[in-house]
Amino acid sequence: MLDSSPRSPSQILVVEDDPVIADMLEELLTGAGYRVQSAPDVISALSALERSPIDLITLDLELGTYSGNGLLALLKADARTRKIPVIVVSSCQVSPEVRRLAEHVLSKPFNIAPFLQAIHASLRARAAGGQAWLNGASDDSLQLEVSREVLD
Repeated sequence: MLDSSPRSPSQILVVEDDPVIADMLEELLTGAGYRVQSAPDVISALSALERSPIDLITLDLELGTYSGNGLLALLKADARTRKIPVIVVSSCQVSPEVRRLAEHVLSKPFNIAPFLQAIHASLRARAAGGQAWLNGASDDSLQLEVSREVLD
């Protein structure tokens, strides 16, 4: 049992451009009792964050057009998203900056048990520290648009 409290399952955003890996992660996390959304790129991930509360993000760093490194830096710079745990799951070399910003870093291919342990530990720590980011109408929408331009 993941959580004995009456609250709803945690919402996880999987940011992965490989559809086979994204489907595998979605099935694994759904089977573990989480609600899962997938985003194949940075823009889709930012849109998902605007639409619904997210409790945790798994992030591949190699996302084609836009860098997962840039998304991670953006998430941690934004007051609305900086407390969302990010677990990097990538086959590329990870910089010290990424290791500093991410809660956990796992190399592909990875074992399922350490992946789920990282998810559980990050969500427990998150629950002890606050609520998921909720989209609200605010002046921060302009900041998100500017941030999208910076990623170009």
